[in-house]
Amino acid sequence: MISLSPTEVERRFALMGIPNRFTETERADFDTTPIVDAKDVVIVFPTPRALSGLNILNLRKIVGTDPRKPPSFFDHPWYLEEPFAQQDCEPGWHFLCTNVLPDSVSQPIHYISSLRDSGLELPSAIEVVLMLFLHFAGTGEQLLQRKHTWCRDQASLDRFVTVGAFGRNGLFLSAHPGMYASRGLGICAKLMR
Repeated sequence: MISLSPTEVERRFALMGIPNRFTETERADFDTTPIVDAKDVVIVFPTPRALSGLNILNLRKIVGTDPRKPPSFFDHPWYLEEPFAQQDCEPGWHFLCTNVLPDSVSQPIHYISSLRDSGLELPSAIEVVLMLFLHFAGTGEQLLQRKHTWCRDQASLDRFVTVGAFGRNGLFLSAHPGMYASRGLGICAKLMR
């Protein structure tokens, strides 16, 4: 398990130019990291209640689209007018698998229903983006280089958002119909609390 404290999240936010900070009360509330029992590597991180634009569009403005200055977004404008890109991250703890679950690869989005009894659900796109960027800011490692994860966010044309392929060209956001399947697409599950 990779666990980030509020202080470490703030340090990594500062490295990326993200202004969000925790209150003293939140620091005390998040002082103890919950322990999770998971078969896969999980990253655990909190986000503050005062989100101040902790969403995809604002992060894109802050970190940019220049692949020479990672972390960055791949410059693909399809989502600039999509409502999901304006949704702030939910405050509190986030528990996400750092890689797609092997059994979820090449499965449509509805595969998640078979994982719910195991306490797993789809993450939001902003949660995945934050996981990837926070991890990169602290370690220089790009997770999901060759994979995308389904996200619970819906896009126009009855498609679901996917996030991944975080490589030398930046982080890709895509959208696919729910029945779409690909060898490069699976689920970085979020652990339900």
